[in-house]
Amino acid sequence: MKNNLLLGTNNTGKLKEFIFYIKHFNLFSEYEVLNLNEFNNIGEPTEDGETFEENCEIKSKYFLSKTNTLVLCDDSGFVVNKLNNYPGIKTAREAKKLGGEQKVIDFIFSKFENLSYVDATFFCSICVLGKNQRYMVSGSIPGFIIKYKRGNGGFGYDPYFIPTDNNKTFAEMSEKQKLLNSHRYEAFKKLSNQILQDN
Repeated sequence: MKNNLLLGTNNTGKLKEFIFYIKHFNLFSEYEVLNLNEFNNIGEPTEDGETFEENCEIKSKYFLSKTNTLVLCDDSGFVVNKLNNYPGIKTAREAKKLGGEQKVIDFIFSKFENLSYVDATFFCSICVLGKNQRYMVSGSIPGFIIKYKRGNGGFGYDPYFIPTDNNKTFAEMSEKQKLLNSHRYEAFKKLSNQILQDN
């Protein structure tokens, strides 16, 4: 009988990417992969950490306590250095608060009225937590945020972010191209390396 690995996210876009990276890096092949829909009334933790790392560990501890199974969670977002790293750990919450990703982008560019793009960095922290296992890794990718969305792929802020040395937003890239050039890819690559070192 296989052990279980719970992917701790309600974001369908993230869930799809988690599954891709687990297969791409041949991780947790001895585990049965579960998602939150398979648990009733599991709820969600209060993400009150001050960093991406702290928040993904908060999520992992919460879901581990609720399910008693190995958990993989991430916390991700982008920062604009010239705006004191806004929106940072509040990237998703700001979209809910202001009424969508475009509203967040509009707020950013209200501070840079003469610019059509602004430097930004996307971050992803991953925590894998079990009774006797703990991995914490982070990946990032520099680039810039543009004022108006481009492309129809991806999710979240993908239509607004162009990585350095590229001329396409994440949303304009093919699905595979985005998956292999993102902050989440960098984090999963580090996770894979750590697991290989431990085995």
